[in-house]
Amino acid sequence: MKGLILLANGFEDTEALTTRDVLLRAGIEVITYSINSNRQVESSFGLTLLADKPFDLIPSNIDSFDFLILPGGGRGTKNLSENRNVHDLIEKFYDRDKLLCAICAAPSIYGKMGYLKDVRFTCFAGFNQGYEGIFTGEEVVVDQNFITARSMMYSVKFALAIIEKLLGTEAKDKVLIGLQGQVAK
Repeated sequence: MKGLILLANGFEDTEALTTRDVLLRAGIEVITYSINSNRQVESSFGLTLLADKPFDLIPSNIDSFDFLILPGGGRGTKNLSENRNVHDLIEKFYDRDKLLCAICAAPSIYGKMGYLKDVRFTCFAGFNQGYEGIFTGEEVVVDQNFITARSMMYSVKFALAIIEKLLGTEAKDKVLIGLQGQVAK
């Protein structure tokens, strides 16, 4: 399994980094891409980091990827949503029935693109306005090819839901046991 996380200036630290960490613990390959012209990206709390690759190195053929993750953060979501290349990439994933994941404010991007019309979803309060969809307000929602989470508080649950969708309950439970500081029996 392999996926990518898009990072825009203003991305929410925990949503991106915790999700990445938990997925890696499951043996899932995760590549971070900066939507900037270089690898450098700044988080919502001023952490400057280098993404694995700049956006222009995303292959035009996305068949080798299984999922796409959009972390939230108000400014990060705004920067993702205003980038035409991001919309084009999301459309490719959607058209190929690949897994689309988003947390906090970021599910609004899928919603405004019209992809959540008949989908149950959740997001940060107030970011469920201006588009169609079945807003639940739950912590994490898995419906069709979408996984959404309400806020950074649920980053671990979000990542575990992605693991379960991709690799099954046993893989999710194994990672969860390790996260809880236990040894698998």
